[in-house]
Amino acid sequence: ADGSRGMFLDKASGSRDSPGFVVWSEVKKDPGRKGLVRDSSRMKRHQRCIEKLLRSYNDDPSRLLDIARSCIVFEDIDGLIACLRDIASDENVVIERIKNRYRPDYQSSETAGYRDVCINLRVVTNEAMGLGAELHVCEVQLLLLQFIQLKTTGSHERYRKARNQRGK
Repeated sequence: ADGSRGMFLDKASGSRDSPGFVVWSEVKKDPGRKGLVRDSSRMKRHQRCIEKLLRSYNDDPSRLLDIARSCIVFEDIDGLIACLRDIASDENVVIERIKNRYRPDYQSSETAGYRDVCINLRVVTNEAMGLGAELHVCEVQLLLLQFIQLKTTGSHERYRKARNQRGK
């Protein structure tokens, strides 16, 4: 996020339906501002993990790759692409899968119009290996600001209903 003007949720501005964002490189310059960045790392709820295992993954937990997840927001596609390149070239990261929901042929009706680039990755630093965490897969969503501004509590609920009707 640092070299690509990536943004994170800002505790000090916005609301649940209209969140505010802060550019990470600006936060890094002022350590006192780190407390303003809302922890965007969310764990998937147990009930949803079980639903996905049963509905989508034929009871195979190795396919559940988004238990730990976070998002980085960008004002434009150039910033998103720069961040994706930075992640892909980081020797401390192993990318397991990339879903590009911005592809022109992507069927956005399957996600109620929602689009992102979703990266499932592992962190393989010495520290991660020392903790035995290098095999843990987490998800990082790269989003354009225009899409996240459309994502409200109501729109997410519509997405959940559509997903549940499809049995996913």
